[in-house]
Order: sequence, then structure tokens, then C-alpha cells
Amino acid sequence: MGRYTQTIGHLERSHEDNALRRAIAARLDRTLQKAGVSSAKAANWLDVSEHDVQFWRRGITVPPLAAFTRIARTLDVDVHWLCTGQSTASQAAP
Repeated sequence: MGRYTQTIGHLERSHEDNALRRAIAARLDRTLQKAGVSSAKAANWLDVSEHDVQFWRRGITVPPLAAFTRIARTLDVDVHWLCTGQSTASQAAP
């Protein structure tokens, strides 16, 4: 199974699985905090409401893959790690 397919599957399962949603939220929150990015600033980048980003950071909802991809690209982290917690040997998690 390719990384993209694995990432999509993980995100789809997270809607039903609280533990996955909380783990995604923790990685997202840690990444944004480390970069010094507020929910308001992230919302502005992604053209979503600040409440959406706050819900993602708390694990209430999960962002779509397009948002993950944009966050990862902007903050220079691996989108697969951000979504799944699995890193590649060539790029360690932040």
C-alpha cells in the first residue's frame, strides 16, 4: 500500500476513532506550537475559520488532507507523519 493511500485511510478511520483523532490533534498542535503559529494565523493560511483550526487542535474534528498538505508544506514537516505518526527513515518527525 502506498503512503498516499495509507494516509487517506488513516484520515478516514480517524472520523470514527477517538484515539486516532486525538493523536492527530496532538501532532498538529505540537507542530503549530513549535513553529509559533496561532490558530488564527493557521486559519488565515488555510482560508478556514479559527474555530475550525481550534477544533482540529483539540481533536474534535479532523482537517481534510488538503489542509494537512498545506500545513506540512508551509511548516516543512512530512504530511504522512502529520497524518499517521509514521515517519520515513530519511525524514524524522519534529
